[in-house]
Amino acid sequence: MATLSILFICIGNTCRSPMAEAIARGLGEDRVRASSAGIMPFGRIVPSTVEALEALGYDPRGLESKGLDEIDLGDFDIIVSLLGPSGLSYLPSTLGAQLESWSVRDPYGEDDDVYLVVARELERRIRELLTDQETRELPLV
Repeated sequence: MATLSILFICIGNTCRSPMAEAIARGLGEDRVRASSAGIMPFGRIVPSTVEALEALGYDPRGLESKGLDEIDLGDFDIIVSLLGPSGLSYLPSTLGAQLESWSVRDPYGEDDDVYLVVARELERRIRELLTDQETRELPLV
């Protein structure tokens, strides 16, 4: 699989989308360039996000909370809204990226168990996304 660039978006870029970024980097290794951004970034990654990632064996280093305006949206093959369809409405209609809409629970303010549940859900969905992308790239015989 050629390098695949994925952007995950949510509201504050403090929980779900940074989790997805780290998980995609971990699962995709050198085949995936993952990033994340928020519609209204909080400016920090909450400790429970880092703890959930580490508990599942993902490296949280390098994660930072940033806004959509700090990202070149044209650089991505896939953009995933973790807010469901409403998140896609914040994107320009002219993007050439594949757009995905996932409704993923926001764990902000919840206990650590909820962060783990969300991280596991993201892990499952990202595995499916990467498997689907690999399947699309297989040559027809």
